[in-house]
Amino acid sequence: MTCSCTSYHLDKAGGVFTAVTEQLPAPGPGEILLRTRRTSVCQSDVVIHKVGLPRIKKWPAVILHEASCTVEAVGESVTKFAPGDLVGLGCDIPCGDRACIYCGDEGTGDWTSCPNTQATGHEFPGFARSHAILPKWFVDLGPIVKFAAGFDPDYACQLEPLACGLEGMTRVNNCITNRVVVLIGAGSQSTYALQCAQAMGARKIILVNRGAERLARVLRDFGDERVVGVRWDENVVENVFRECRPFNEPHFVMMNAPAREGYELSVKLMGYGTVLDAHAGVKGAGGKPRIAHEVDLNNEVHYKLQCYQATHGSSMHGVNLAHDLLSNGKLPKIGLMTNASERFHHSQIAAAIKRAADSDSLKVIINWD
Repeated sequence: MTCSCTSYHLDKAGGVFTAVTEQLPAPGPGEILLRTRRTSVCQSDVVIHKVGLPRIKKWPAVILHEASCTVEAVGESVTKFAPGDLVGLGCDIPCGDRACIYCGDEGTGDWTSCPNTQATGHEFPGFARSHAILPKWFVDLGPIVKFAAGFDPDYACQLEPLACGLEGMTRVNNCITNRVVVLIGAGSQSTYALQCAQAMGARKIILVNRGAERLARVLRDFGDERVVGVRWDENVVENVFRECRPFNEPHFVMMNAPAREGYELSVKLMGYGTVLDAHAGVKGAGGKPRIAHEVDLNNEVHYKLQCYQATHGSSMHGVNLAHDLLSNGKLPKIGLMTNASERFHHSQIAAAIKRAADSDSLKVIINWD
């Protein structure tokens, strides 16, 4: 039995999408056939579409990596999944070497540490396609989790960005619960982090953003008595510290603005015991620019107990945390991430990515049903 698959191939960075139809075979032993239900658009997809990324070595490319899918068929010996299952997928995936110390059967699961790591929509084809066959190693080892019958695919496709943020928010113990959290930028990643911090019992959440429109949207739709907004202007550092009172400084800072200025602001907010998670990297067609910062390892890191860390991507740790929050209704406002102007048919991928680049947008979702 074969399956007709429509995929959208981006011919080059800054180029156009072309629909291509092909026949997929039935899944082989250990494999599963997926039907794409939703794909949500990440800012990495915006960058890829505009200028490309060095990790994409071959064009045309099939991009998009935040996906929810229904299992259409399973190959021989597959027991974890069955036809009809709704699944969500992570972006960072094993290298495919079953003996790899990071990615393999006996590995640590730290896929992003592997020199041969892959990512969906980069080295591994993305989900700008109606169907996909996952190889056995992906089914056995990869970031794919099942949701209960009837779960909303709009929510399941947001598993991956949630997982990435939760990696950073849980790497250091006790840096969120009953703590002051600062989120730099009011885009989708900060809005996910805000909801997670609320679910994890943060004492106060300070959202910093330049643009008034998106800041107002996030505060209106996701705020509660613990959430305040601070405009990113010449007085931002002073105003953030004022909002931290009665504490002197924030306990956790997540930098979600993919710009040099975001890094420059984040380090100015470091205080006693502050954990900084540099979540949004700066990248483009030419790679990753160097952003230098001098740290006093003795008087700052040691005597002030400061922690500098970064997260990019996720492992099964973050995937499982995201699955728990979604499955158990701990993010009750996640449906507000997407409004009517942020929903597109799969034939409108270019328009969807353009909308995701707008300064007032949060999470764009592409519907494949």
